[in-house]
Amino acid sequence: MPAGSHSAFKQLYSEMFKNGGDFNKLSNSMPKVTKQQIKCYVKESFPHFLVTDNYFYVACYFTKKAVEEFKSKYSNMNITDLKSKVILITEWSLEMNKVNSAEVFTSYGGLEVRLIVKAFKPSQEKSEQVRLTRHPVNLFRDDEMKTLIQNYTHDCLSSAVKSGIKSESCPDISKFSAKSAVGQGVVSFASGNNFNAWGFKEGKTPTVDMVSIFKQEKGADALKKVQAGPASSGKAKVVSGLAGRRGGKAAKGRSGEIKKMVEKISKYTPGGNKSVTKKSTTRILSGKTPALPSPGGDKNLAGTTDHTSMKDFKKMIQYIQKSKTQYLGKRAGGKLSAGSKAPKKK
Repeated sequence: MPAGSHSAFKQLYSEMFKNGGDFNKLSNSMPKVTKQQIKCYVKESFPHFLVTDNYFYVACYFTKKAVEEFKSKYSNMNITDLKSKVILITEWSLEMNKVNSAEVFTSYGGLEVRLIVKAFKPSQEKSEQVRLTRHPVNLFRDDEMKTLIQNYTHDCLSSAVKSGIKSESCPDISKFSAKSAVGQGVVSFASGNNFNAWGFKEGKTPTVDMVSIFKQEKGADALKKVQAGPASSGKAKVVSGLAGRRGGKAAKGRSGEIKKMVEKISKYTPGGNKSVTKKSTTRILSGKTPALPSPGGDKNLAGTTDHTSMKDFKKMIQYIQKSKTQYLGKRAGGKLSAGSKAPKKK
């Protein structure tokens, strides 16, 4: 059985779409469920107030009445500090709204079902230690939930087309009058790219945003620090070991550590002395690759290969012959001519 089948939030929100976004129909079909209190775990309390049933999480929207009652009864507690706590939502309802899903992550396809919290309180069970058995995910990213929303959108679109076209087929263009309006026979159910023929009545219950609640509880200065990020607090700093002015204590201390490290490395190089370490690598201070010396030191070969002439080739042969004569001497039986062959060994 899929894990989502045990989720109370998934069941409620699915029924909301199946009933056309009408909470009154949902209350009539599931009166016991809609009148029950919701006991849930607070996954996040700021900047969004997210609650979970251990399977999926949804966003809470507090009414002004709910916030005022909570502050009057629990003045020593902050709503924005309820993360990882268990709360009991005693009075609630569901509303469907049109939103921009690119901005509201607890939505899909431009639609969001909102959990309107009218009254809530923290769990009174002090011994209760809640540990989630799994990592809850966004309900509006569940595949079954997304398919259900797509199906609802398709039903609304089909109803709009059906109501706009009276016959089973498209209107006959040949019967249109030349003097009629340009939009004759066009089924209109959208404003630009926005579909507006939804079958639900959008919820209009006023709620208090979490930024206002945070500002009320902790002040405007605390809100500015949170919005600016951790860098503004001055607590987290990146300090370099070579920080400070040239020749400062920090720089000298760090330089000494590096020198000791180099000396230790040199002990393990071949030969066990510093000279080997110095000769093993060449530092390129100029940032350019050094030019390699040409074989033989010929100036003509600097920078590129030289096309050696026949004259140079003959000089090389003469040099080889002289070298043979010098080293072979009497064993070779005298000089070797250019066309002579060395005697074969018997």
